Amino acid sequence: MYEIMFKNHPEMQEQFNMNDQANGSQPARLATAIYTYATHIDNLEALKSMVEKVAHRHVETHVQPEQYSIVGESLLEAMKDVLGEVVTDEVMAAWKEAYQLLAEVFIKREHQIYEQEA
Repeated sequence: MYEIMFKNHPEMQEQFNMNDQANGSQPARLATAIYTYATHIDNLEALKSMVEKVAHRHVETHVQPEQYSIVGESLLEAMKDVLGEVVTDEVMAAWKEAYQLLAEVFIKREHQIYEQEA
């Protein structure tokens, strides 16, 4: 996902600790977050602590709402690449919708944090 994103949007590298990219800790955190989200998709309350932690980290690194679409596109493209033929149009549509919903949660929470800090 990161390889795709950095190739298509090199400016996004500024948002990430490249040491965490090189040692694999950032991709591992993303994979854990995706798995946790998929596991709790019907119980978003269970994600509250993860959302809070990630939202604060995003504010620290100045993540902007428009960057979520870049990450989403890259993530979905990577899923297609990795999963190949198993990924039907319906599966991709469901993941796109799920990603957009989670992105909206983060954007809203990060906005609240930015407002509190202003």
